[in-house]
Amino acid sequence: MRNALQIALSALCAAALSGCMTMPPSTYQGSANGYNTALQKTADEQLLLNLVRLKYRDTPYFMEASSFTAQFDFNTNASIGGAFPLSGDGTDVLNAGAGVSFSERPTIAFTPLQGEDFVSRLLQPVSFQTISLLFNSGWSIDAVGRMVVQRVNGVDNAPGASGPTPKEAATYVEFNRVSALMFELQKTSMMQLGKGSSGENEGGPALYLPQSGASAEADEIRELLGLDPALNEYPVFAGTASIRQENTGEIIINTRSLLGVFYYLSQGVEAPAEHVKDGWVTRTLNADGSAFDWNQVLLDLFKVQVDSSRPSDAYVSTHYRGNWYSIPNSDLDTKASFTILSQMFALETGDAMSQTPLLTIPISN
Repeated sequence: MRNALQIALSALCAAALSGCMTMPPSTYQGSANGYNTALQKTADEQLLLNLVRLKYRDTPYFMEASSFTAQFDFNTNASIGGAFPLSGDGTDVLNAGAGVSFSERPTIAFTPLQGEDFVSRLLQPVSFQTISLLFNSGWSIDAVGRMVVQRVNGVDNAPGASGPTPKEAATYVEFNRVSALMFELQKTSMMQLGKGSSGENEGGPALYLPQSGASAEADEIRELLGLDPALNEYPVFAGTASIRQENTGEIIINTRSLLGVFYYLSQGVEAPAEHVKDGWVTRTLNADGSAFDWNQVLLDLFKVQVDSSRPSDAYVSTHYRGNWYSIPNSDLDTKASFTILSQMFALETGDAMSQTPLLTIPISN
């Protein structure tokens, strides 16, 4: 009996000590990383879903995770029971039990992005400041420029693609050439976007090119944009940019709205042949009546594949109208453009006032 009591006392001490146990930091870290991954995946899927919606001329809708809380419970318990005969040769019987339970109760509140403030930011032209910020952060001027700028000094970059898919073929060849030349200069740090150094544009946005004759790429850019070859600093102004001038000392750009950037990239979304046949998506035609290929415009910039079944190796995918739309992990160019779009969305709408949280989702483990 004495041995049984000693065992019981030891078990009670162990139970008391277990009640003081705390959750290790790795538990919180693992949960936080998991939620981070889930929220990032959700944001990417929403971005892709809205691009696909625009391909079908359906209404886009944006939500964001406005708040997130999680409650962790860690409990231990112990029980001891037994029979200890006071006399005779009966055997002492001791029953002991212990248990540990862990529960995690996360709750996510989603806020619809709507209202006058958000819609205004979605429809206003992307600022040159955003272009400069992305450029000076290391992003390709070729990708950023083609996504954002729809016309510069009379040179068109598929301006009709800033809205629902147009029926007529786009004009884009000269602009894509300018964009490619600027990227070559960017790679050698021979072109800069910064602030004007003198004159009325001092402190304003400006483009700096190498001196005339120092770079074949810069000379061709001047020729295509009608720039004065005697200058190397060109102030940048926002405008319609529809009129081409010769030997001008200014660069006039017409940028897309953020929604226009979404529409532009949505031209790179593939659609099943039956959807095209049934008229669910707009069919763009060349002057001779043949089908226009938007991949010519968005070459090496953005492309979304469509499959009847869920792809096994997708960076991001979404299901819509009976099909799966995805960006493959191996398509690094499209992934980069998708990231630029995500950052641009955050820059242009990040501080927009939103509505009261509409949807609160408790998640059960």
